[in-house]
Amino acid sequence: MNKINGILLLLLYVCVGTALLNDQFVNVGNMQNNLRWTAEFGIIGIGVAFVIITGGIDLSIGSVIGLIGCILAMSLTEWGVSVPVALGLVMLISLVIGLYHGLLVTKLKLPAFVVTLCGLMYFRGLARLLTDDKTQGFGSEYNETLRLFAIGKPCSIAFLTLLSGIAILTWCVWSQSRRRDQNSADVRAVVGLIGLAMVVIGAARYRYGWEFVSGPPLLSIAGFSVPTWNVMVPDAGLVIPQQILLWCGCAVIPGILWLAVTVFQGAHWPRTIAPVVSLAVGAGLVLWATQLVRAADEWFWPDASWARTYRILAVFGALGMLMLAIGWFTRTTREVTEGRASAPLLLTGAAGVSWLIGKTPLGEMLVPSPMIFLIVLGVLAAVFLNQTIYGRYLLALGNNEEAARYSGINTQLMTVVAYMLCSLAAGVAGILFALDLNSIQPNGHGNFYELYAIAAAVLGGCSLRGGEGTIMGVVIGAAVMQVLRNSISMVGMPSSREPLIIGLVLLLGVIADEVMKRLAARRKAIAEGAAVE
Repeated sequence: MNKINGILLLLLYVCVGTALLNDQFVNVGNMQNNLRWTAEFGIIGIGVAFVIITGGIDLSIGSVIGLIGCILAMSLTEWGVSVPVALGLVMLISLVIGLYHGLLVTKLKLPAFVVTLCGLMYFRGLARLLTDDKTQGFGSEYNETLRLFAIGKPCSIAFLTLLSGIAILTWCVWSQSRRRDQNSADVRAVVGLIGLAMVVIGAARYRYGWEFVSGPPLLSIAGFSVPTWNVMVPDAGLVIPQQILLWCGCAVIPGILWLAVTVFQGAHWPRTIAPVVSLAVGAGLVLWATQLVRAADEWFWPDASWARTYRILAVFGALGMLMLAIGWFTRTTREVTEGRASAPLLLTGAAGVSWLIGKTPLGEMLVPSPMIFLIVLGVLAAVFLNQTIYGRYLLALGNNEEAARYSGINTQLMTVVAYMLCSLAAGVAGILFALDLNSIQPNGHGNFYELYAIAAAVLGGCSLRGGEGTIMGVVIGAAVMQVLRNSISMVGMPSSREPLIIGLVLLLGVIADEVMKRLAARRKAIAEGAAVE
């Protein structure tokens, strides 16, 4: 959980800093593009996470994506295959590739690095051979049907907010009868209040009604057609969620009062003075940085060419200091109050985030179709990994393969399953990437995508040594990768610096994570030693 919190804070840091430098970052169109690309890279990140958890690696993902895209386009435009058959064919090919990799690794005992590196080369070569190295595409024939899988926007953020609020309320009701700790009860009450607010915000978009509008069939299988559909909402209802978000932001006042009362009830409340001062200084620096962003270029020394550099350093530096101060304040208040401050901190933070989102047009945003695929696959993957015996087998295999084998686990079968799941995810992503771009170049489509997927998985908490990883962390890691790429262009940096900056951020993130792990282990050892004494 701490790992997810860290990567989530990094995502928030990059998003807020970029938005302060360029308000077009929170533009609806830009955020939809970010969500779409995050979803597509998140899908292959989830796939490679299963292999990394077992202690393996898959370097062929990008070439598999290119091959799948070429075969899908050729089967529909040249071979005259129906859409269901074409989709089934490419998914079957994906599974066979995963089975092939898994058998080479388990039966012939070949290193996964070598097997998938060879796959990276010959799957790319196979794509170029099949297409005679010619660009493939779908034309405009499937724009209103099949391509909606990648470019459609089937629902709004408000609708997902409504569903999430219902899920949170359900969890609160279910967990209330299972735990009796007062601090936990207060936190669950605040979480339930947040869930109720999400239900209201999501439902408010439909205040003036809605209308279902159907279009051409999306798929036709054995005479049964799956139609396209869309929900038309009156324009008057689009801005209501944003207004409610701003109103919810007013809850920051009772949250601060509740927090102050809770802190002053403790005997060691003077310890919070320094964190509060640092919090005020950090907030002041952020306000100063926002004013610096609006200053004329001629104001900067030694000349206007330094304006962009000064603005970037000022915004991200000030924001970093504020976030460090918030972390210090949060940790100190929880220690002083012995955990009683968790609920008011959560209420205050949620209210502040609500107000910030309400100042943006995100409440009007529609959700790209790939994000729906990511949510569904993410939930299924998380359930498989955390709630089934086979997910535990994968984690045990990554921790110690020999011990897992002696405990009765079929380690070879689980390794093959991991590679098949990875290739299956690459197949799904290959379909979405091909339909999204509508133009597949056999020699370049999907190049280096495997590196982005592996980086997202590692940044999200998957250990390359195996035995560790979370699906939520991988998704957030993919979001960080995409937001970083978008942020570089938004702040006016040349695209040629993208690999340099992303590489440095990833390295710093991994170093910070390792340092935090060691500090946590040291604190735990000290606490255990004190308990023994």
